[in-house]
Amino acid sequence: MTFDKTTVAFGLAFLLSYGLTPLIRLIAKKTGAMCYPNQRSVHRVPIPYLGGVSMYLASVIAMFAVRTGENTAFPAVALGGLVILIVGLVDDLWPLKPWQKLIGQFLSAGVVVKLGVSISFLKNPFSGELLLLGAIALPLTLVWVVSFENLINWSDGLDGLAAGIVGITSTAMIYAMNKAGAVHVAPEAAALAGAAFGFLPFNFHPASIFMGDAGAMYLGLALSVLSVQGLVKSAVAMSILAPILTLMVPISDMAFSILRRKLSGRAASQADRDHIHHRLLELGMSQRQAVLAIYLVSLCFGALGLVSGFVPLSTGGPLAGLAVLGMFAVAYKAGLLSLGSKKTGQDRSRRG
Repeated sequence: MTFDKTTVAFGLAFLLSYGLTPLIRLIAKKTGAMCYPNQRSVHRVPIPYLGGVSMYLASVIAMFAVRTGENTAFPAVALGGLVILIVGLVDDLWPLKPWQKLIGQFLSAGVVVKLGVSISFLKNPFSGELLLLGAIALPLTLVWVVSFENLINWSDGLDGLAAGIVGITSTAMIYAMNKAGAVHVAPEAAALAGAAFGFLPFNFHPASIFMGDAGAMYLGLALSVLSVQGLVKSAVAMSILAPILTLMVPISDMAFSILRRKLSGRAASQADRDHIHHRLLELGMSQRQAVLAIYLVSLCFGALGLVSGFVPLSTGGPLAGLAVLGMFAVAYKAGLLSLGSKKTGQDRSRRG
């Protein structure tokens, strides 16, 4: 029964996203909601925004269609997602200052918490004992949601990159949730995967529409809610480990970017062209090659996350640790921690 709901959720979201995106693209063109090239952009012609609207509608409708009486992620994704979608649309059309966007992100996270999504405990991997977080639960959940919103937003730098990463991560979550016992969350993860993959044909290079900040931050919020709900329902670390490891490339990129900017005396929000995807382009890769390379690494990390959840901590821990160390070694070799920056300024070069 659960497998059927998962299949229906994925298929419905995929078809809705695939069908709605051309309509949203037309509306964006008619209303002038366009992303114009700047000094940091990889694209050279204006591209319509608003792709996030089609993914939001597709995923939320699909989640609603397969909802059950269980305490699911649907309300938080739908309402919290609507808040961050509106914040993102405003930022796409009338650029917000970083602090203004951050307020909007915490507002959306507050809606998520208000609707019952909370990291209220963690499982001790050594004893299996549940550690109640008490007063820490609220700020931890807020930071978790906002971090995911920024994580996906920052990774949205090449055609199809963010949509593909979210699709891969959501697919890994489907398997993880079913294996961990969070079977009622799996169809919702499938809906998010279907929406992302349904949008991808229009967003892969050469893209005909971008998801904008609205779409990227919505996808981040949805992933954060699904991962928390999976943990709450299963109390199994794999519910968190699978999405975190699958997102290791954007997580590492975000960490390197903040560290690099702080070491060079710049604000963490000040954009540059030293992200992983920019470095891959400098190495001579085409956009498609760079994106596919990151997809492959994400798939490998996702598989590692799933495997780590089924083996003893003595095995899974070192595996995950080696993977993270390997990512840092590659980043150092590629110069991602160098203090120099090619170009800086406000980041308005969203691709997905």
